[in-house]
Amino acid sequence: MISPQLREADTALGPFQAPERTFGQFLEEKWTAVCEGLGTDGAETARVLPDLRDLLGPWGARPVGTRCDPPSFVSSDGFPAELSVSWKAGRPEVRILVESLGFDRSPLGCQEAGRELTLRLAERPGVSIERYLDVEDLFVTPRPDRNRPTVWHSLAWQPGERPHYKAYLNPQAHGLDRTHEVMAEAMHRLGLAEAWEPVGRRCDELALRGHEVEFFALDLDGGSRSRVKVYFRHLPMPMGELDTVAALSHRHDSARAARARAVIYGRDGGIVDNEPMTCLAFREGATGPEEANVYLRLPGNARSDAEAAGRIAELMRIEGVDPRPHAEVVRRLTAGLPAGDTGLQELCSYRTIAPGVPAHIGLYLRFNTYAAPAD
Repeated sequence: MISPQLREADTALGPFQAPERTFGQFLEEKWTAVCEGLGTDGAETARVLPDLRDLLGPWGARPVGTRCDPPSFVSSDGFPAELSVSWKAGRPEVRILVESLGFDRSPLGCQEAGRELTLRLAERPGVSIERYLDVEDLFVTPRPDRNRPTVWHSLAWQPGERPHYKAYLNPQAHGLDRTHEVMAEAMHRLGLAEAWEPVGRRCDELALRGHEVEFFALDLDGGSRSRVKVYFRHLPMPMGELDTVAALSHRHDSARAARARAVIYGRDGGIVDNEPMTCLAFREGATGPEEANVYLRLPGNARSDAEAAGRIAELMRIEGVDPRPHAEVVRRLTAGLPAGDTGLQELCSYRTIAPGVPAHIGLYLRFNTYAAPAD
């Protein structure tokens, strides 16, 4: 979802790729490995696999091949999916984010395939797409840009619960210069104008400081507690400036976030130029964003998978979260690969909830399925 820039894929295979697998087989294998690493009961994992397959249908039956056409903005190598794990109150949640691939292999085909998936998800228990339909027209276009987001979806699952879904939309679909106009109208239609106001009135200032609105997302759940999330990408800036957007949230703890940044970046100052992100979460009835999730990028920062894993483990220990399941997930996903940096651990997310309560910590996984192009 949050790659600093999209690269066209060459015809060579990346470290995680096997040419005979389909997208569905590849992602099901990785999903299962993550669940096993977390110690999830095998029968529980098997029960959610039909939901995963449905999310990937029908394009999941295609072979992975040597490139994704068109390349997806989800990952820097153009692969149309990422997996992640979030530890909430010590409980892991497994997620997958996908861009549906259209049959005509065009950005418009991907956009329309995503819209069709939204309608299909409406048939699932507990899913509501009413709010999505209220704003969809603001985020789709007859001419989507290549190498930009279209309509994406995620599935999030904790054992013993039903899957929860989210839709991701592109606020820049009608041009970068209309982004703030689109956001204001979307929040108005969703009854969140008051909650958006303290952020919206600063959007121009924030953009000048290097904080750009990048994604818009909605929980596809009914009820007033469903969230609307707005993602900002941070251009090169001093490390302390990264806190500017997150500090707009009611529950954000700037001191703890500064400590988390120092741990993940291995320093507490200087310029950050690998484009981390911040997500603000909004709910009805609030006077501003309730929560902030900060996404700290590891490639170009940690020199190896081991170093990245060590920094995440240190942050988990500081927050009182058991780091051993994270270590086992990484071990299973890198088994058999050359030692060094595979780029597997793309992002570490961090969100404070309340004083004295462990932060929610997430790990975002990229498989570098396609090799980078030659220079």
